[in-house]
Amino acid sequence: MSASTAPCPIFIAIPAMDEAGLADNLLALNRQTLKPRAVVVCVNQPEAYYHDGEAGHLRICACNKAVFEQVAEFQKQGKFGFEVVLIDRFSPGKAWDEKHIGVGWARRTALDCAAELAETAAPRLAENPAALLVCMDADTLYPDSYLQDLQRQFEAHPQAVAIANPYYHDLPDDLPEKHAAALLHYECYMRAYALQMMRTEHPYAFTAVGSSMACTLTAYRRIGGISPVKSGEDFYFLQKLRKTGALLRHSESVSHPSCRLSTRVFFGTGPALNKGLENNWVSYPFYPLSLFRKMQDAYRALPRLFESGTPDPALDFWEEAFGRDWWKKMRANAGGRPQQFIRTCLEKFDALRSLQFLKSSYAQNPESDWENLSELCDNFIGTHWKDRNLHSLSDLTLSDWKTLRHDLFLCERHLQQNQALLPAF
Repeated sequence: MSASTAPCPIFIAIPAMDEAGLADNLLALNRQTLKPRAVVVCVNQPEAYYHDGEAGHLRICACNKAVFEQVAEFQKQGKFGFEVVLIDRFSPGKAWDEKHIGVGWARRTALDCAAELAETAAPRLAENPAALLVCMDADTLYPDSYLQDLQRQFEAHPQAVAIANPYYHDLPDDLPEKHAAALLHYECYMRAYALQMMRTEHPYAFTAVGSSMACTLTAYRRIGGISPVKSGEDFYFLQKLRKTGALLRHSESVSHPSCRLSTRVFFGTGPALNKGLENNWVSYPFYPLSLFRKMQDAYRALPRLFESGTPDPALDFWEEAFGRDWWKKMRANAGGRPQQFIRTCLEKFDALRSLQFLKSSYAQNPESDWENLSELCDNFIGTHWKDRNLHSLSDLTLSDWKTLRHDLFLCERHLQQNQALLPAF
């Protein structure tokens, strides 16, 4: 097979802490229809876990040691059909200090190692222009065609720098009903946000899930790697990649992240479930479509602003964020090129700024949240929840949440398939 038709080499990065099933999940990768070239696992924890006296932390220390040794033994026995690189950031003297802690540092460490392996294995990028760095989590399930479907998407869209892969949380049979309802509520929040971003053609219309993303080696080096923040490293990572080029948001394979509780990070599925079980949804509202349309109007006003040099009312809230005359220097630096001006504006008012605008413009409550969610279902899906005489999110049963989640998922998948690629700015 020639270099031009050979599958791109795939290098996987996995952060792992307290993952008793790590070895079995790595063995499951043997079933992938396209094998990875290498899998890098960063087994990690804070150094403080050895000394703070908490029984739960000592249990994690023991778990990390056991799984590290188990994977090393499996590798010695040749049980993996790919190279496995184990990084020890858990044992005494090697675990994280107070300044380097959390999944962000673990994912960064694994990805940096994977990138070095990719460069060593394929130093001539002309032969492997789309070497992929794939982010996985140790507690996420993947279809056997997952890696091959990723490769096919990048092959079909060679201009793509990254992918935000579709996801769908599984609901274990033994999951308590309250826990399941909280998970579905959170996932519906994520999907409602994504749908409204897509329908209003927002330039950052994708969902960042750390266990379900990948990028090319070239793009990873271009952005200087993933930022090792304690929480939201996936969000900032994809935002940085989006600013460098086209981004994929569709694949035939759907990943299945875990639904366990967690206090290790500030936001994400684990913390959302903890808050949801306390019926605290302030951080996860269902925003009204009008706010997304306001952002859409602002983006559409940028060409007029460049041409006229006169502030457009649609951009008033950008002035609140960036100050008066925020656009003048960018317009002057564009050298008469409207596309350069627009790109600079898109990079400035990015996914983070958009989320900040939404949060500052809407006060969450169960009644208005329900109005916004049911309006979204009416407009996008064609299901008329208002006919059921429900008045608040608290009126929804677990069965209702399951139906809502699945309907939103199917609608999102349809939009992703119809526009798999978000083009470069």
